[in-house]
Amino acid sequence: MNIVLVNHYAGSPEHGMEFRPHQFARRWVKDGHDVTILAASFSHLRNRNPSVQGRSREEFIDGIRYRWLKTPRYLGNGLARIRSIHAFLRGIDRERRGFLADRRVDAVIASSTYPFDIDPCRRLASDRGATLVWEVHDLWPLSPIELSGFSPRHPFIRITQRAEDRCCRDADLVVSILPRAIDHLRTRGLDPDRYVHIPNGAEAETESPGNTKEAKIIARHQASGRFTVVYAGGHGRYHALGDLISAAVRLPTSDFAFVLIGDGTHKDHLRQMASRHPEVKIDFLDRVPRSIAMAALQQGDAIFAGLAEHSLFRFGIGPNKLFDGMLAGRPIVAAYSAGNDPVKEAGCGLSVPAADVDALVSALIHLRGLDPEARKRMGEAGESHVRRHHDYGELAREFIAAIDSKRIGTNPGVDS
Repeated sequence: MNIVLVNHYAGSPEHGMEFRPHQFARRWVKDGHDVTILAASFSHLRNRNPSVQGRSREEFIDGIRYRWLKTPRYLGNGLARIRSIHAFLRGIDRERRGFLADRRVDAVIASSTYPFDIDPCRRLASDRGATLVWEVHDLWPLSPIELSGFSPRHPFIRITQRAEDRCCRDADLVVSILPRAIDHLRTRGLDPDRYVHIPNGAEAETESPGNTKEAKIIARHQASGRFTVVYAGGHGRYHALGDLISAAVRLPTSDFAFVLIGDGTHKDHLRQMASRHPEVKIDFLDRVPRSIAMAALQQGDAIFAGLAEHSLFRFGIGPNKLFDGMLAGRPIVAAYSAGNDPVKEAGCGLSVPAADVDALVSALIHLRGLDPEARKRMGEAGESHVRRHHDYGELAREFIAAIDSKRIGTNPGVDS
């Protein structure tokens, strides 16, 4: 099958997040499919963005053809980001009329978080007689309405709503990362027969990073008898790290330590919170490569995963950092309120409601008091669950099977 995956923010091991497009595409290539990823030259999610001098640049990574489309840089969510989105959408149409004009295309996947790429992707799929797939990462416009406070009557929201409705109307297949997105999408006209849930996956690291700074800090806390809780991921307003610090100050300082790895917009605020309680052992460490973060998670006594309380999570959650925590084989203490409970489903730790600091304190005390063998069994349960249900190889094959079930007609394209 010849697949074109369109994702404004797609990354790679060389560039950084987001990784889901690369993880699926790498396995599709391995299984004999031809995969082209159309991605923007600039994304705020990447550690390093590709250099593109003209309108586009082609690069092969792990057998995947990346077509980097020139887009302007931006900061935040203002007009500059809207211009970047507009430039990317125009770039997709240029690829449709140029590079892709004489190539066989069997499936087109619109996967850019925002729903606006459905229009150029629909045109491409129509031209080539291909199956049109819409992959749902976040629900727009619900996300900007409920997370950022936009009015449903705002012009941008109205435009976004019409785009989401076109996605529900035109896509031959809708693939959702969120387990309960269908509860919303059916209200926008989506036939559930065209819907499938394919969650995020996790991948074990193949290299051990050795004795890192992070490992030494964790070992020092453990040598002093402290139960060391590790977090690795974003430090944003929705990661519930403020609740974790609030819980930490209520715990015996001689019994607990916390190691927080990563960066984000909320990190300075979190440092200020912790600075008011110097007796509490909380280390803030910089963002590190995934291999080092995974090694730190594996060394900790427990792993924290949290999300702030928000109505949008009623459609379910499946953050990568939670699955990485499970894969690390350590018990998880989680704080969230959502339409699903991955920790409970896996039996890999304790989960408490979002924003309930008292419950989080009790969970941490309970987890520390468990027999080490009980904690070990929790960790093993999480690792086993991820390997059974979130293996990228299996998920990639599920994705292809879902596309095959919706394949339409005879493709008019020719191989090149």
